[in-house]
Amino acid sequence: MTELREASSPGVGDQAQAPAVASEAWLARRERGSRTGIRALLLVTRVLGRRGGRALLRVIIFYFTIFAGPARRASRGWYQRAVGRSSFWTAYRHLLRFAEVALDRVFLVRGELDHFEIEHHGTHLMREVLATGRGAILLGAHFGSFEVMRAAASDAQLPINILAHNANARLIAAFLDEVSGGRSRVRVIEINPQDKTYILEVKQRIDEGELVAVLGDRLGLNDRSTTVPFFGAPARFPSGPYIMASVLRCPVLMVFGTFEAPRRYLLRCELLAEQVELPRATRDQAITRYAAQFAQRLEHYAGAAPDNWFNFYDFWKMPTDEHQPQQ
Repeated sequence: MTELREASSPGVGDQAQAPAVASEAWLARRERGSRTGIRALLLVTRVLGRRGGRALLRVIIFYFTIFAGPARRASRGWYQRAVGRSSFWTAYRHLLRFAEVALDRVFLVRGELDHFEIEHHGTHLMREVLATGRGAILLGAHFGSFEVMRAAASDAQLPINILAHNANARLIAAFLDEVSGGRSRVRVIEINPQDKTYILEVKQRIDEGELVAVLGDRLGLNDRSTTVPFFGAPARFPSGPYIMASVLRCPVLMVFGTFEAPRRYLLRCELLAEQVELPRATRDQAITRYAAQFAQRLEHYAGAAPDNWFNFYDFWKMPTDEHQPQQ
């Protein structure tokens, strides 16, 4: 269990910030929301519907792009790196895409899938793994929509759990409860750095043949990390998901949900490893190899759909030595 305690990686929707990302844009931080915000969003969808809500977002995000300098600059920096060009309008479209995907969460949680065209690639892997009686870790990123994966899993009656930090776990649970009217079948497992017993619940879910969703691209405060190439420069990725998978001895599936306006989602699932092996003598190197493989696939999809990249800060900014977590 000692190694499992090291696997305190950021969970789904986690917004905990390492020192290097303290200036993340307001728009990205608003993902956390509140019950008041959730109810306001629900009101918009009830009154205006999806089409009307999307039209309203175009106006709101235009003004936001003008006045939210940090978010605009982060977006332009990302576009410059990903596609070699940027402008006010690439930032506007990028921020609008983030808001549109956030709006769609309401409809996806409510199970109103008729609003969307969802194209599946490789999602049979989830069913095949569960058919063996084993659970699996679903490894995603702040890219596109993780919600569409949850909706697809619910539609297919796949048991899914979300691993998330403290207060954010409670907000995710509140969102799911409020939007679904208490009918959500998704379980949220709260990461509490002061109480490691949550790890026992993760193990139980995996042992019972369920899916546990985590995010593999963003660091929480004091998270262990490894550095791998990403869009031509070194970037830090969390080590926790691979340590956890190694101890739990379960498969790791990478999932990416790309949004294409106005209503299409491409849900992709790929096998990262049947079982993560971390030999004691080469443990750090092995973690780096797994993280590099994940980063390579994330780069592939983010490069093809740069407007689906939802890390609104300088992802490549490295911390000073005194803040560098040990691997």
